[in-house]
Amino acid sequence: MWLYAVWGCVGAAVNCGVVFLEATKRVKGWPWPRPKGPGAGPYAVSVLVQWGIGAATAAAVLDSGLIVTTVAANGLAFGIGTATPVVVKKISQYVETLVPGQDESDDDTGKRNRGGPGAVS
Repeated sequence: MWLYAVWGCVGAAVNCGVVFLEATKRVKGWPWPRPKGPGAGPYAVSVLVQWGIGAATAAAVLDSGLIVTTVAANGLAFGIGTATPVVVKKISQYVETLVPGQDESDDDTGKRNRGGPGAVS
């Protein structure tokens, strides 16, 4: 099981590396400078969290015993580790759309009070 976790962690590290390279290319330097951005601390924590998510997911999925071949399981663990941070991000964005926020109710009342369609006089 620990080997699946290692491969999942390596996969998540590859994903983090690709995202980091894209960000540094886009801004032509360190993407999170201290005066305007959070600096390296929050970035390092996010990387560790993504590695942990990749490792835990790969270990949990592959420890179930569905894959018998070690080579296939290691490759699958790497793929799971690579994809898990992306999947978790998409799921969290979807969940955020389901949770009603305070801004939605403010916008709705503001539209009614401006005299637009359905306005109450």
